[in-house]
Amino acid sequence: MIKQFIAFSAVISMLTFTTYAQKLSNTQKQSIHAPAKVKIDGRANEWGDHLQAYNHAIQVDYTVANDDKKLYLIIKTDKREIINKIVNGGISFTVKKNGKKEIGDGPTITYPVFNWRSHPFIRFAEMNEIKPHQADAQKKMDSLVTISNDDLEAKAKYIRVAGFPQIDTLISVYNTDGIKAHSAIDGKMNLVVEMSVELKLLGLSTADLNTFSYNIRLNGVELDYIPGIDIRRNDEGTITNMNVMTALANKYTASRSTTDCWGTYTLAK
Repeated sequence: MIKQFIAFSAVISMLTFTTYAQKLSNTQKQSIHAPAKVKIDGRANEWGDHLQAYNHAIQVDYTVANDDKKLYLIIKTDKREIINKIVNGGISFTVKKNGKKEIGDGPTITYPVFNWRSHPFIRFAEMNEIKPHQADAQKKMDSLVTISNDDLEAKAKYIRVAGFPQIDTLISVYNTDGIKAHSAIDGKMNLVVEMSVELKLLGLSTADLNTFSYNIRLNGVELDYIPGIDIRRNDEGTITNMNVMTALANKYTASRSTTDCWGTYTLAK
């Protein structure tokens, strides 16, 4: 059980990931009716062992699903650079009822959103230092996951929205507007992000089975949140000092660029 929480050798990890990714479509191919009693809590247990697609452009597993009232997006990844990108840049989910593959003024949800002074810290380095045969390995791992999730929950307080005329552009995760989002690290060091939005806010209904398009976008990260780059800013936000650890920073510089994918979906009855 403990070994699930420890990084395997690079060769085994690559083989496992490659085999798994090859089994999934690059974009989701079918409509999925959401499980009963879905809870937006950053835990993907109710969605089964595997999500519906692995997209190579954004490098995440994902599922789009619906029930009679809501549309859902579930994202999962164990890639450190992608987790860093999501946590510090956010995921944007856009729905285009007319089927066009252009963002335009389409209803868009972005999460997580943080105050620039208060981003969470996920303790991956400490997790990797845990040895499988240590007597308290399980306890240490559970503790680090809990600390990381507590920090995520304490700081991920907002959702940014656009294209919803009756809703403010920045809303609380505890809103009553019909939009929900949550994220969490699981015991295998995956980041899971779940979002939901009421169908009526999108102008959609299970009585109308027209196909619509969607866009999943991983937003680029500011320099401040690239591992290996230490930036100091004054109260106005101006950079006053910057130190760079090139070897580490080079692994994450791709996070500066926004990546996205398009797909199409028809609501499940």
